[in-house]
Amino acid sequence: MCHRIVYIMNVDWDWAKQRPHFLAQHLSRLHDVVVLYPYAWRRAHLAKNERDGVRLYPFFRLPFGGRFAFIGKLNVLLFRIMAGVFFNWHHPDIVWISSPELFEYLPKHLSSRLIYDCMDDVLAFPRNAPRRDSLMANEKELINASSHVFCSSGNLRDKLVARAGCAEKYLIVYNAFEPSAFLGFSGNAETEKKGGQYVLGYVGTISSWFDFEALVKVVNAFPSVEIHLIGPIENLCVAWPQYDRIKYFGAVHHDDIQTLVSAFDALLMPFQVTELIQSVDPIKLYEYVFFGKPIMSVRYPEIERFSGFVDFYSDYEELMSILNRYLIEGFKNKYSEDDRLRFITSNTWSNRVNRIEEVLSEVPSYGRPL
Repeated sequence: MCHRIVYIMNVDWDWAKQRPHFLAQHLSRLHDVVVLYPYAWRRAHLAKNERDGVRLYPFFRLPFGGRFAFIGKLNVLLFRIMAGVFFNWHHPDIVWISSPELFEYLPKHLSSRLIYDCMDDVLAFPRNAPRRDSLMANEKELINASSHVFCSSGNLRDKLVARAGCAEKYLIVYNAFEPSAFLGFSGNAETEKKGGQYVLGYVGTISSWFDFEALVKVVNAFPSVEIHLIGPIENLCVAWPQYDRIKYFGAVHHDDIQTLVSAFDALLMPFQVTELIQSVDPIKLYEYVFFGKPIMSVRYPEIERFSGFVDFYSDYEELMSILNRYLIEGFKNKYSEDDRLRFITSNTWSNRVNRIEEVLSEVPSYGRPL
């Protein structure tokens, strides 16, 4: 059954590709989808994501809406007007919303079926601490109004059930890998070492939960190691460490990611295990496995599923021990090529959308005839 869907994202389309981008693209192949996304005024560090096959419409919010209440209320009013125009034009069967922050932006009387795709614990973001109570109220109201709630992790599902109940509405739909994003990538090709230097790489958003202390300890302990960071910076609350061997490349297009990653000896996921991170199913780990490099990551329960592919550390001493082993024994994967291929095949966004389609097949189409 083909549905009319208005898909409302909480990140700019040109931000580092996340769950909303991939789901919107795949749903657009099967349904009549209109994507609304917030236009980021600061665009210097954004990538240019592909637009083929997706109907995109930016909505504009005045800056400082989170700081000044009257600007925030004006933004809500402006979006409700825009959303009303789209709903009257598109007559959606489904309104898909990716954050409780956007729930108050919707028109009050919504005839469409509402689906909440929860990819993060929004209440745990440090920037949201001053309005945690109002966001919690929005989230509970959103869950009550939704016919289905998709969660990107088990820990996230458990949190939402504890806050809002309605346990029958939830379905865990993990994040995944997008094969088409890395066409032609050659995997773990051998790279020539110049001067005995080794490169650890990180690909993803750099924000308040990023563990810079881990990076500093690595470069201080291992003079032959440098660290390359790829991705946009968001709400960074600490000073950037000034080390020649910690290099930042900014947000880059997927084609450029492939070139940069091919020169890495290993991939690193240095997170602080905060309340927010406990609920994260990182897309980067799926991509890291695809890249076919040794992987080091901080350990937390939600990602134990990756234990066959990742060398986990629980403290800095364990991280140093893993890296020291790499340097002595060589940067060898703990997984085989067959393991890698099986993992990639079974964890694509197409697989995830197939599961979502089982739910959408039960949703009636009650807009205008298609």
